[in-house]
Amino acid sequence: MAINLASNLTAIANNFILAAKLTERDSTVMRPLVRVIPMKKGVNQIDLPKFGTVSVAALTDGVDLATPTSFTPSSTTFTASERGAMIVITDKAMRESQDMVGQLASRELGRAWGYDQDTQLFSNFDSFSASIGAAGTEITAKYILAGHALLHGNSTQPIPTDGKVSAVLHSFQAYELQSNLTLPGTSNVPTDLQNDLIKRLFVARIFEVDVFQSKDITVDGSDDAKGAMFHQDAIVLVEQQAMRVRQQRDESLRATEFVLVGDWGHGIWENEWGVELLFDAATPSGTTH
Repeated sequence: MAINLASNLTAIANNFILAAKLTERDSTVMRPLVRVIPMKKGVNQIDLPKFGTVSVAALTDGVDLATPTSFTPSSTTFTASERGAMIVITDKAMRESQDMVGQLASRELGRAWGYDQDTQLFSNFDSFSASIGAAGTEITAKYILAGHALLHGNSTQPIPTDGKVSAVLHSFQAYELQSNLTLPGTSNVPTDLQNDLIKRLFVARIFEVDVFQSKDITVDGSDDAKGAMFHQDAIVLVEQQAMRVRQQRDESLRATEFVLVGDWGHGIWENEWGVELLFDAATPSGTTH
């Protein structure tokens, strides 16, 4: 039976765009954990102000306040830049596979976008001044508690009382943390927490910190990786144009181009609202990768 490429292409294109966006949403770890700020049209830079802390002192009746606190803001500049990718699907590929080629290509495009955004945001972890752990050290729950204490005990630039605190680890680090908490007979770990971690291998909540894992955090040549714990306002993602997918027909090539483009930037807004987590990320024993 003959295939009407024009009608099929429209359906495939619509499914392609939707699948790419859904895959991007499901594959990214970092975006929901940081502060996302939309940018106005015609602007590719934004300055976010930061203010110092104010101290309260005892007063004497009839005596003027002689040492007022200067509340002059400093600012951090965030710049958006264009990033994108393109997939070309030939008519022959469509004729031979129908929706399958579009489905696979759209998922890969969405995954690529999520991977790129995550890895770009992961690069901020190394810029946090505070650090916990060391190369070759196995992560345990006490280090999560230590990070929580550092963020909440910071008197010079305390984290905001509102907003969430999250930690992101390499998958092998998360395995070590979870296995230490869920092994039968583990002491000092409540049974309900052990059961909860067994059920939810990708997300855990420990000491009011939501812990996430990602295989895309870089592991160095010594099998160590740098994760981080941070308040959601520590890292900012500015977005001039969210991910979008457009199609372009190339008749001479007998193919359709699917172009993914976005315009965004990122960086640290407040350094003291994050802590680097440097720990061993060796492949779990008995497995290979």
